[in-house]
Amino acid sequence: MRPYFIVNPIAGGGMALEKFKAATAYLDSRGAEYGCVLTEREHQSTALAEEAYANGERMIVAVGGDGTVNEVASALCNRSDAAMGIFPFGTGNDLARVLRLPTEPKSAAELLLGGEAKPIDMGLAGNTPFINVGGMGFDVDVVINTERYKGRFHGMLPYIFGIIRSLSHLRGLSVKVTTGGVTTKEELLLCSVCNGSHLGGGMNVAPEADASDGLFDVCMIKKIGLIPLLMLLPKFIKGKHLGKKPVRYFRTDEITFECERTPLQLDGELGSFAPVRFKVLPHALRVVMP
Repeated sequence: MRPYFIVNPIAGGGMALEKFKAATAYLDSRGAEYGCVLTEREHQSTALAEEAYANGERMIVAVGGDGTVNEVASALCNRSDAAMGIFPFGTGNDLARVLRLPTEPKSAAELLLGGEAKPIDMGLAGNTPFINVGGMGFDVDVVINTERYKGRFHGMLPYIFGIIRSLSHLRGLSVKVTTGGVTTKEELLLCSVCNGSHLGGGMNVAPEADASDGLFDVCMIKKIGLIPLLMLLPKFIKGKHLGKKPVRYFRTDEITFECERTPLQLDGELGSFAPVRFKVLPHALRVVMP
């Protein structure tokens, strides 16, 4: 199958397009055939992927960050005759960490030519698909605050400043959580429903997650103050937080959150809200991996 690229040219502070040119230079040297289209506005990748699929493309490659990957994956969800490639040329590239995908142009191109399409799970938040992590609370605040800095800083600096700003405006969530037929009431600072393991540019929220096991890894942090959170945060970033007192971590294929209307982030993108039911879609997507 020839690859068809959907390129977000502004991903990674504009570096995605430069990396894509380097990757296609390598593909050209190998005599590979391919097609491509560049996005012209936000949230266009899903429609472009759906159009490409309708036109017969069966190897559709997301070129950009986790948001672009989410949008292309949403179009290919449960299409067993299609495969998705990923050129992780954005800023955070959290799914690339999960799937061990190369972020350098030549290596990414080599993988696309020589890799294997393997099935992984996706998730549904209500009716909205996602591929890596959905959550609410502190991680939503980080996404919102990170956006404030993306136009002024590049690399990981927007994430760092987003975390600092979020720490200065901590808020708790009162949530009724139902899973496995059991309902509990929780006062939470953060709740992440994870298909993959990382979010926010490298925070290892679900270190035991497996994107193809048919289960979510759910990580909840109970409402705590700033000082306890600052003590926990380095462990949280490194994936060393399991078993710590304010952390509840478990696996499930379905979970419901009842609460006042509150925003969700799905793969770092805003626009969905709780109350919500999360459900696993086992082996819903085929991705080219090593």
